[in-house]
Amino acid sequence: MKKFLILLLLLISTQGVLAANIDYRDINSYPAGSEDRPLTFGGFLTVYFNSIGDYEGIPESYKYIALNYKNIDKDSPLYKALQKGVYMGFFKNLSVNLKTKELATTEQFTRAMESNLGQNIELNNTGTFLTLKTVLDTLGTLYNGPAISNSGITNDTGSIMNDINIGTFYPITTVANFAILNDIYEKLKYNHYDSEKLQDDVLIQGAAKGMADASGDKYTAYFPPVESKNFQDELSGEFEGIGAYIDMPKPGELHIISPMSGTPAEKSGLKWGDVITKINDVLVTEATTLQEAINSIKGPRGTTVKLHVKRGSEELDFTITRAKITINYVEYKKLINGDQYIKITTFGAGVNDAFTQALTAIAKDSGNEKLIIDLRNNPGGSLDEVAQMLNFFVPKGQSTVHIKYKNTVSEIQSEGQNIIDLTRRKIVILINGGSASASEIMAGTIKDYLGDNVRIVGEKSYGKWSVQSLDGYMDGSSFKYTIAKWFTGKTQTGIDGVGIKPNIEVKFDEKLWKDTINSTTGIWRDNQMEYVQNLNW
Repeated sequence: MKKFLILLLLLISTQGVLAANIDYRDINSYPAGSEDRPLTFGGFLTVYFNSIGDYEGIPESYKYIALNYKNIDKDSPLYKALQKGVYMGFFKNLSVNLKTKELATTEQFTRAMESNLGQNIELNNTGTFLTLKTVLDTLGTLYNGPAISNSGITNDTGSIMNDINIGTFYPITTVANFAILNDIYEKLKYNHYDSEKLQDDVLIQGAAKGMADASGDKYTAYFPPVESKNFQDELSGEFEGIGAYIDMPKPGELHIISPMSGTPAEKSGLKWGDVITKINDVLVTEATTLQEAINSIKGPRGTTVKLHVKRGSEELDFTITRAKITINYVEYKKLINGDQYIKITTFGAGVNDAFTQALTAIAKDSGNEKLIIDLRNNPGGSLDEVAQMLNFFVPKGQSTVHIKYKNTVSEIQSEGQNIIDLTRRKIVILINGGSASASEIMAGTIKDYLGDNVRIVGEKSYGKWSVQSLDGYMDGSSFKYTIAKWFTGKTQTGIDGVGIKPNIEVKFDEKLWKDTINSTTGIWRDNQMEYVQNLNW
């Protein structure tokens, strides 16, 4: 059960609670049992969890929770109160030692009341140590009478958590829902006819996956251990499959965002915008999740996967042999006409280092021809990596990325660099519908700062402006969820669902690329690249 309750909680910091006007009198100067005697943090938690638990009427099943805390007596009032707190989703069940001598403050009480019960309270003695009377009076007002007396509350059972953080509390309606979730788990575990066949990890992973899917955010997903490893492998730049990024913008619509350069997906002729309607003759329906589709398409090298694709009015079939995919994040070369060319396939870990090496090589070249940055079919990646790369284009101290979190706004500022001066160089950025997220940050921010020296060429980008965080768990599973929205650094432009429109629209000639091989270079011709090499302004 405890795995249900290890939640992504807001945190109350325990630092800085000893304000200048705190009453420092010795706790022992107050009579034992006095309601004016300051509470330790554990004493406060005992009163608080018992009060809310008694008021809400949580079932006796909370007693089945085995706490992980290492030094709390199982027979103490604090242990039973913490069981209630964990059951209601108020408190993290962690394997740590709790320090037991620190005193609670009124500030901690008011913050807990506001964040979990939605009650904004004002205490006349804010900044002082918290007393039992203050807690009982406040809860008594809220619940029309105190729900618990001071019996059993002792100051040597309390604790403040200096080595970990305390989870804040949830509204009462949420508490009830967590109680339902736990009750369902327990009935499956102990009362279901085939309970011995039910595995804890499967039940818990199913619940976690259901909550992630219920968010309605296509970029939020829970990955069980095997799926998590596959996802982590992709982030590391090496995996086995066909080499294509896919997305599901609507239930049942499985789109190719971009095939990776040189992979079986690209060589087979898949292109961004293709809609996959069948995988190995199995229909993609509204019940199909994005992760299920990815798992079906990926597989060991040497095996094949059949894809039925809709491309405009065409219906196409592809049989693709999977391979080991190693992502080369940056490709750099000097073109025959003197232009410098950098293709960035994705913003994975280490791409900034490879990009820096390419620009270092360009800086040593005496020419001053165009710099072409190819972001076509680049689905994005690390925000940190692209922010570092933008140091080459954004003046020191200026904003490279503007980020709006749920409750705060922050900016990543340029650190500047002295490797190369790009302010006078003509820059062309190639984009298409497979250019997403970090690619759009790069293109939009460079255009923001370098203005008329920049031309964005190709087709409208994908339009993804959200930022995800990836948290891993001890069982090998992980949770990816949206934490922020980004905007370009200077003009704070957002492109969610809209994308970046190129200055010069040049449609990709798929027939030329696929059917016409240039005998001199031995590569498929690319009409967009041919256009930008001839572009002057």
